[in-house]
Amino acid sequence: MNARHVTQKLLVTVVVGGVVYLLTNVISSDDEGPWQLVLSVLCGGIVLIVQFLVSFVNQMHAVKDSVDKRFADIGRATKLFNEVEKLRDDGVPRLAENATKLVSTGPRILHDFANEEINRLAGVMEDLTSFSAETPGENHDWLMTLTKCTSTSIDAISTSVVDDGFWSSEPASRYLTAQREGIVERDITVRRLFIVKENQERAALDPICEEQRDMRIKVRVVALEQLPAHLRRGKMIDFIVFDKALSYEIHPDQLGLNSSTAVNARPELVQPLLRRFEQLWEAAGELPPSANGLPAPDSVRSLTNRGDSAGG
Repeated sequence: MNARHVTQKLLVTVVVGGVVYLLTNVISSDDEGPWQLVLSVLCGGIVLIVQFLVSFVNQMHAVKDSVDKRFADIGRATKLFNEVEKLRDDGVPRLAENATKLVSTGPRILHDFANEEINRLAGVMEDLTSFSAETPGENHDWLMTLTKCTSTSIDAISTSVVDDGFWSSEPASRYLTAQREGIVERDITVRRLFIVKENQERAALDPICEEQRDMRIKVRVVALEQLPAHLRRGKMIDFIVFDKALSYEIHPDQLGLNSSTAVNARPELVQPLLRRFEQLWEAAGELPPSANGLPAPDSVRSLTNRGDSAGG
């Protein structure tokens, strides 16, 4: 209680005491004695005590609210700590420790940038609680992280609509390197099906297919015009299924640009993509070798014979 409030209470007490004294003098003007003064002091004292009691009660309520809030904060902190304990071997404690250090170091823009990154990550984590997340454009960070996390298989469909120019880019180099490491170190299986619109487009994929086969990636190429009618129906989108449990989908806009990327772990959405991949993969495998981007056996023998003739 500050001095201002104490002064206000004393003024109220004096006023009440003075009013009582005047009233008693008016009512009993003929009766002289000290009781008027005693009564006024008594009433003023009662008013003063009541004021202090009201202030005390208000302060107790404020203290109670503060204590309740503190206990609630402690409860939330304890719950959060218990949850973080489950992630002791992950990056959450390291994230919290380094984020705390940033508060007292560096320029303001660094703090703001760190906060935005934390908020972005928190948003992704919140989305993933529903087993899905989406981001504008193509997210190469997600692609690399999922590849490094894969333990059994990667099944991918690549279309010319989205992949035009991708395989000659720096992200593609890192992506293929991560796949090669997964094949060598974790013995994962990588299958990639290239889908082109017309047969003549396959020739442009020959160097890409050769490079990926050298990395022990299983590659097939198929043209839409070669597919059965029932497989040509529906949208042809780029997608990757990791460990047959999580999909990475690229949704282009009407101009063929990468408008958004989504990851999904909902079985009702992943399983149709797996069935779609298996159907297209089998259809591409049933084509003659020459139509699947591979030289026909007769062509190989013919080239070999010509080479022997030229050499002999």
